[in-house]
Amino acid sequence: MMNSLGRILEFGYYSILLYSIFNSILNKEKKKSIEEASAAIFSDDLMVEIVSWLPVKYVMQLRCVNKFFNTLVFDPHFIQMHLSKSTQNLQLSFTSFENNSADFTKSEDWDSRWITLSIPDLLLQNTVTISHLSDSYYRLSRSPHYRWVIGSCNGLLCVYGNSWPDQYLYFWNPAMRKESKRIPLFFDIYINRNFDFSFGYDNSTQTYKVVAFYVELNSDSNPKSVVKVFSLGDNSWRDVQCLPLVPLYCLLGINDFHNEGMHFNGTINWFALDDINLDRSAAALDRCVILSLDLSTETYTKLLLPRGLDKVPAGYPPNLVVLMDCLGFCHDFDKTHFVIWQMKDFGVQESWLQLFKISYENFARENLLPLYLSENGDTLVLGNDRHREAFIYNCRDNKVEKIKIADRTNWELGNYYVESLVSTD
Repeated sequence: MMNSLGRILEFGYYSILLYSIFNSILNKEKKKSIEEASAAIFSDDLMVEIVSWLPVKYVMQLRCVNKFFNTLVFDPHFIQMHLSKSTQNLQLSFTSFENNSADFTKSEDWDSRWITLSIPDLLLQNTVTISHLSDSYYRLSRSPHYRWVIGSCNGLLCVYGNSWPDQYLYFWNPAMRKESKRIPLFFDIYINRNFDFSFGYDNSTQTYKVVAFYVELNSDSNPKSVVKVFSLGDNSWRDVQCLPLVPLYCLLGINDFHNEGMHFNGTINWFALDDINLDRSAAALDRCVILSLDLSTETYTKLLLPRGLDKVPAGYPPNLVVLMDCLGFCHDFDKTHFVIWQMKDFGVQESWLQLFKISYENFARENLLPLYLSENGDTLVLGNDRHREAFIYNCRDNKVEKIKIADRTNWELGNYYVESLVSTD
């Protein structure tokens, strides 16, 4: 009930804003003198400021009003201005899976969609309704066409598609309902090689980049890797320096997209074993590092973990996370607690801070992943995609509340998402 009322109030609020803008434009068109025009309800600067707070769908509706708004939507300064406001309305994106067949083993019967959840809805209500679940536009996969989201950055999604024999990537802005042209891959020269992909943003050149890599593990020699980069706007893949270390999930043979590269502030980051000759099954977390690829220089750096992790086995892999604009990681401790660390100053080992050490008493132990931490550090949202569960943990009171998803759906955890006007070209 509260969710429906909130959406009605939101619609009414934005409708009033749009009406005021339209009225201001009409008043200006009716005025003849500069003095009279200045008496209109809103100045141009004020209208731009107001529009920058609107959701993308309302901004797009203004394009049909006049040339000014049609041009404004594609202005780089306004796009950045709007994005800075959108980041204050953070959402979580997921992939949902449905199967209407009685035989759940048939992959061709599965239907997947991209969905989002509002973080304010998560925090204020114990029952959440998933947005656009019934809208076919957000469908990702339906046999024989399979697609999944590699990553999300500034409202832009990078999607991998497989419609055998065609394999491709494309960029997608769901809020604008726009997609780029398909980007062909290079698999024909790497037969039977499974590449992993990561997606991020190069702050120095304001360029979105896709990193593709493959690691070949040989028992009698050092691992070999191939790394390629594609930049939005380019027409080809470029070879870059090979990985100096092997990501931990590759060594352990884990197929888990949460470990395939975490984008943070112009870098892509992986957990890696510092010495490839170590016994992988017996290695402890203190023998691991974070391998960081700088998207501007396309070079690698090793980030050291906090000291004192010698009792944490690496066989149960940790996960990299981004919380409160800081890179961090989480791991299991002695099968009794879930621990979250945060790197306050990126690249500085001494800046590691243990944020939480939470008992598993009220949680399913496997596959916990932090999704969101409030600015005051009091409220933590955790997900568990193995059991299709999400929780709100009140850090101050040490209380756990399970989030109820109103729509019956299977889902996998995804990424942060914000609406934006970022172009797919």
